[in-house]
Amino acid sequence: MKYFFHAEVEKYTRRLKHMMLLAAMSVFAVCAFCTINIVLNFGSEIVYLLLALIGGFVFLGMVFGFSAVYITEKYKRRHSKYTYFDFFPKGMIFSEYAGEFTRYGEKKILRRLYYIPFEGLISVTRDPKTAPHNLTFTGEIRAYFQESDRLGYHIDEDGNLEFDSAELNIRLYEELPSLVVRDRFGNTKRLEKSVNFYLEQYKNTPEKKPFNISDYVSVRKRVKLHTSNAALESPSYSRKWK
Repeated sequence: MKYFFHAEVEKYTRRLKHMMLLAAMSVFAVCAFCTINIVLNFGSEIVYLLLALIGGFVFLGMVFGFSAVYITEKYKRRHSKYTYFDFFPKGMIFSEYAGEFTRYGEKKILRRLYYIPFEGLISVTRDPKTAPHNLTFTGEIRAYFQESDRLGYHIDEDGNLEFDSAELNIRLYEELPSLVVRDRFGNTKRLEKSVNFYLEQYKNTPEKKPFNISDYVSVRKRVKLHTSNAALESPSYSRKWK
């Protein structure tokens, strides 16, 4: 069963295509209108104004196109790296890219990170008809909003989540009663299936017994004597006479 989901970023490519098509149609319409008027008013001073208008719209269209491509590729890279869903034995993590800023010349990435322990999870719901790309979690959820490099974590040998920054384990988070994952992973049918699978595994995990040293220490039983002579019952006794 899949335990790690990357964000679905193809939606940004689809949006880019729609924006580029709309921009191209707008520029084409303006250029066609100006060209018709140039032909009808050839030799007039208005021709120069119409030519300048065509050049201006073409330039604006190019600026818009390059800007749209840059922003789209930036969002695709950021969400591919920082937006994901991660499962581990006792819970799951939803990480989401939340922006960036520059501090002292160094670029900082912001993330929202949600820790959803299976122990406090009440329900997982999805509406395949009205919202097939959304998934709703209800239960005890921790929400963090920090710089990305502060949100590193690892899983200990017992399957518990431990943040690399120790203070995040005890504070600097907000408790939420529910969380809606909106349109980040495409159709969430597979994600919902993985959630239910790992939740069921957690519920079926046998309870770990407390450590008892007597279970690991063997005690040698004392030999029970059956005669009045202890030497006769000794394991090292040799019945050989000369």
